[in-house]
Amino acid sequence: MKISIDFGHPYFDEKAIFEMTLNDLNDFYGDEDEVDRLNLFFELEASLHRFQRENSLKAAARCAFLMAYYLFIVLTPPASLELADYYIDRALEWDDTPEYRQWRESIDMDMGN
Repeated sequence: MKISIDFGHPYFDEKAIFEMTLNDLNDFYGDEDEVDRLNLFFELEASLHRFQRENSLKAAARCAFLMAYYLFIVLTPPASLELADYYIDRALEWDDTPEYRQWRESIDMDMGN
């Protein structure tokens, strides 16, 4: 899936969130400039809030999972581990899947838990 930033439509719909893969996030980061790399995180954040407001918890969970990955593996800002920890906990709270649980275990290993 080709990810693009659209200021006129600053969030992803459910279909796009469920189609988006970790490789898509990696590719976006490799192909885009620094500003859009950061804008992607905020577009994911806006999508997360929209899904929560609409009570689309599986989509919110998928969005939180993607955010945890993007923060921890791709962007790596200050406190990326703690931020990823927060978002993966939200993902598991809304939809406890094996994929999200595995990511939780990876974060725990890096946190020394």
